[in-house]
Amino acid sequence: MSDVVDFRGGDFRGPVIGKAEYRQQAPAPTALDALPPPAAGFTGRDEELGRLRAALDPSGPGGEQAVLVTAVSGLGGIGKTALAVQAAYAAREAGWFPGGVLFVDLHGYDDAPVTADQALQSLLRALGVGPVLAEREAVLIVADNASSPEQVRPLLPGGLRHRVLVTSRDRPAQLGARLVSLDQLARQAAYELLDRALRIADPQDSRVVEEPEAAERLAEDPGKSVEELADELGTSYDRLAALDDGDRSVRAAFDLSYRRLPAGQPRLLGLLAMAPGPEVSEEVAAVLAGTEEAPLRDLRALARAHLMERGSRRGCWRMH
Repeated sequence: MSDVVDFRGGDFRGPVIGKAEYRQQAPAPTALDALPPPAAGFTGRDEELGRLRAALDPSGPGGEQAVLVTAVSGLGGIGKTALAVQAAYAAREAGWFPGGVLFVDLHGYDDAPVTADQALQSLLRALGVGPVLAEREAVLIVADNASSPEQVRPLLPGGLRHRVLVTSRDRPAQLGARLVSLDQLARQAAYELLDRALRIADPQDSRVVEEPEAAERLAEDPGKSVEELADELGTSYDRLAALDDGDRSVRAAFDLSYRRLPAGQPRLLGLLAMAPGPEVSEEVAAVLAGTEEAPLRDLRALARAHLMERGSRRGCWRMH
C-alpha cells in the first residue's frame, strides 16, 4: 500500500488537494473476545443476572418476547458494568453469540462523551467488516456508560439476531428496552461481597466474618477493626471524602450525575437534603421548594437519574 497519490497526466486549473482512500484488501482479525475481565468476587446479583440471561437468550425461555435492547440502570458505582460484563460472559459461554461479543465504553458522564459515530466506527474496526451486520452471525454489543438514547440508537442493528446490552445511570425507556434497575445489594450479599474483596487482598482476612454487624470499607487499614471503621464513618461530617481509595470515589460518581442535571433540579436536590429523617413527603418537598404543589416532575427526573427513589409509602421520597 502506497501513501503517494500520482497526479501525472492530469490537467489542473487552480489549487488541487489530493485525497487517498485506502480500502482494506483482507478482513482484519475479528474481536470475538473484546470484554474486560469479569469483576473479582462478583456476588449478590443472581436475580438480576437471571433476568439479563433470559433477555439475551435467543430461544426466549418461558415464552418471553425477544427484545433487541436490554438496559441496566442504577446509580454510579452500584455495579452496572460488573453485572453487564458477567451477563455477557455467560451469554458467550452459552454459545448464543458466535459472531462475537463487543464492548464499548461510551463515557457518557465524562466532560467529553463518546459520540455515536465514534462508537460505531470503533465497533466496526473491531469487527473488521463493513458498516453492516446483516450477514454476520449473532453479535452481542455491550454499550457501557451511556448517558442518552442518542448515543445508543445508531449502534442498534436491524432484526433480533443481534442484541445490545446497555448500562446507564438514567433509565433509557425511549429505546424500547427491557429495563433492569439495579438497587443496593441486600445486607447479606453486601457482607459476602466485602468478605470476598478482603480475602482477595489477604486470604487470612476474616474481619467481616468476625464482626458481621459492623462491616464497612476495610481493605486499606488491616490494623483497624470493623467496628472502629464503622464508627468513624458513622460520625463523619463528610462521609463521601472517606469513601475514596485513590482510584474509585463515591463523591466523583455523584458529581458526574449532579453536573448533568438541568436547571432547577440541583437546587431541589440540595433542598431535599436539608429535610430531617430518611424520607421526605411530597408536601414537605413543596414547602422546601417554595411551591404550592409538589415538584413531581423534578422528583421523577431525579428518580430517573437514580439520585432519588420512592419511599416506603406512597407520596414519600428518599435519597441514596
